[in-house]
Amino acid sequence: MDNKFIRIISPITLGVTLIFDASAVALAVLAVRKLQEKADIYSILFAVMEVFVLILAVLMIREVVRHGVKFKETEFEFTALDDNNIFAYADIEGIETQRDDKASLTKNFDDRHSIIILTIKGGKTVAVDIGLTGKKKLLQIKNEIEQRCSLQA
Repeated sequence: MDNKFIRIISPITLGVTLIFDASAVALAVLAVRKLQEKADIYSILFAVMEVFVLILAVLMIREVVRHGVKFKETEFEFTALDDNNIFAYADIEGIETQRDDKASLTKNFDDRHSIIILTIKGGKTVAVDIGLTGKKKLLQIKNEIEQRCSLQA
């Protein structure tokens, strides 16, 4: 099977990141205007700080769009995890998904996270929290894992 990457982006994280990037660009425009008006020490320091903010904005959006699931020939990897994130297809016995869709005003964002529960040979289970995702994205990941592990009935 071909290598495949399914991107996992939380809508809230994406929104916050886009707002941060837009404000960084707006401040960059303001810094350039201040430099054109009067090049004193304050406007130069503002422009230097803005360079760092723009670098941070680029690195942040790059990190947000790199999260997902990489499907390779014999294994798959959750890129948002630091360790214990690679699973071989041959080791997977079962997969379940959980996602709370019920309306409630008392639940936090953590209670709304999508979770993939993998049953590994030997009876071990691993729960992977992939964050706030849509039901369609969660099912897409589940179906891809089932197909590659030959778990579909």
